[in-house]
Amino acid sequence: MIPHILDDPSALSSRAQRFLREKGRREKVSSAEKLREHWRSMGSTGPLVDRMVDYHARWGGLALPELALPLYDGGVAVMYGDDPDDIEGVGPCFTAGTDHYSVAHCFCINLQGRFGVLYENWVPLHSSVSGWIEAAALADMAQTMHEIRVWRGDEARQAQNLVQTLPDLIPVPQVKGLADNWWQGNGTLLAIYDGEAQLFRNGREAFTALYAESEDQADELRARLDGIAI
Repeated sequence: MIPHILDDPSALSSRAQRFLREKGRREKVSSAEKLREHWRSMGSTGPLVDRMVDYHARWGGLALPELALPLYDGGVAVMYGDDPDDIEGVGPCFTAGTDHYSVAHCFCINLQGRFGVLYENWVPLHSSVSGWIEAAALADMAQTMHEIRVWRGDEARQAQNLVQTLPDLIPVPQVKGLADNWWQGNGTLLAIYDGEAQLFRNGREAFTALYAESEDQADELRARLDGIAI
């Protein structure tokens, strides 16, 4: 039996566990087996339905706050599996839950377990569902840090080069980033969100932000950024 994430969050980082403990809650949704029976009655079976049911057992009913960054119109509101389908140009996937607002896109999970966003095309954001939660926890934590600079659009994409420019930045491994990722250094965080830009084929949607734990470090990095062409 697959334990619900709120009953056994041990696979998450301590940061993400704290985020769910303080800001997550459980909404009432149908059981995983009822979900399986529903789609079986509709003639849907196989590996995609199995993955959807497992996802629902693990994450179903998890209610999340809006993303702490101005992206994806707040993100997923309540997680649960639904609507398994083989979409042309995308492949087998199912929806990941409801959104905070009425939007054109939807969050989906594919047969390989990647968490992404679907509009007229499919953009995988993280290589696992837990990556989305870890990224949300980092975005929440970043609000307690010193914001050094935020870039949007073309400047945001140019600022992605900071991963080579600033010392000691490494990807946060738990995020399992694809189109979106977080990088960490000694007391610094760099958020790189390219998913919406890829989804809407519009570079103006790109977002990059840099944060520091201390004010002195933030001032030092601001001065350093003034000497970097972005």
